[in-house]
Amino acid sequence: MSEQNLSRTKQKLALFMLLFLIFTSMHMQFPILTPFAVSLGASSFIVGLMLGATSFINLGGNLLAGIVIDRGGPRRFIIAPLALLTVSLALHFFASEVSHLFVLRLFNGFLLAFLTPACMTLLSSFADNRREQSKNMAVNTLMVTIAMAVAPFAGGKVGEWLGASGTFIVIALLMFAAFMLAQKTIQSNLIIHSYRESPSYKTLLSIKLLPVYITAFGIMYAQGTIMFEIPFLSVETEMTKGEVGKMVSMIGAGTLISLMFFFIHWISPFIRIMLGLLLMCGSYSWILFFSGDIPTIGPLLMFGAGTGIIFPAMMTMLTERIAEEARGRGFALLSAIFSLGTISSPFIAGAIRDVISPYFISWIVLMVVIMVIGTINPSKGKPRQLPTSI
Repeated sequence: MSEQNLSRTKQKLALFMLLFLIFTSMHMQFPILTPFAVSLGASSFIVGLMLGATSFINLGGNLLAGIVIDRGGPRRFIIAPLALLTVSLALHFFASEVSHLFVLRLFNGFLLAFLTPACMTLLSSFADNRREQSKNMAVNTLMVTIAMAVAPFAGGKVGEWLGASGTFIVIALLMFAAFMLAQKTIQSNLIIHSYRESPSYKTLLSIKLLPVYITAFGIMYAQGTIMFEIPFLSVETEMTKGEVGKMVSMIGAGTLISLMFFFIHWISPFIRIMLGLLLMCGSYSWILFFSGDIPTIGPLLMFGAGTGIIFPAMMTMLTERIAEEARGRGFALLSAIFSLGTISSPFIAGAIRDVISPYFISWIVLMVVIMVIGTINPSKGKPRQLPTSI
């Protein structure tokens, strides 16, 4: 193995670990954020507004991030956000009013708008053919899934031991570890190219990518509802933060189970997307009609399994159907649509939860997504495919 290939391999492995640390830090916050906000005096509507506003800032930042990442390469937009996120998360320890927490969450959302697309753009640069691309995305999904399975439970337990403020210090330390790892391993000269014409977002608005965009909105709306509702169980019922964290971890466990069925990746990405959406709809039907609007292990595992099927399919379809020089914008636009779904769900859930079940609205959204993409002919438009040769 040549020195250059060894360097690329080391960087790819470091990037997988980096993504694990980032998503662990993000998901450790789920069991403690809502109770922390409520303890500072926030109502359910304010919590939903805070989460929605954070995602709105994230959406705007995503669109800006795609442009600068394509022009300057991803390294600086990984290193700088990690450093600033470390400081921001540590400042949660000193938050004593809802307004303090609100400002910090907005700042975090803006930083993550650059961090996530930069990491995904860098990861896509390590593949020379479709086989490698699929393998990289599968490993990425696995690392994120492990983080989703472990981090909420860990966050809930640490929250019981140290309180919400102390937990944010632990999360800040994890983010600092990610910063140190990125600074030592991520190079700056991997995907900076020169092109005659700078790519634009307009080139990404095509019928062949429509199933990806619509699915991204639907699944993030559904996931946002669950992540908004479950933490309230520790406020409105006798459940502890640890029990709530364990419930959220079941989603990650379901995703991990679905990834064990490696033969699923042989199926068309479009079919996998439809299958995952059907599983998510089934999980919401279970919650609505058999669990009394309180998620149990079964539907959470089913929801996670749907997530594990959909995410690799979406990433594979996206990388196959956009040119390399536009991948920064491609992943940024996808992240923006994720944010749009995340904006909508907590805001609507916080506004209507006293009138109608937010789970029912999410079930309707998922059903509409299935009907819409089911009418799209996946053969419309000849997709751009990566070379299959090694």
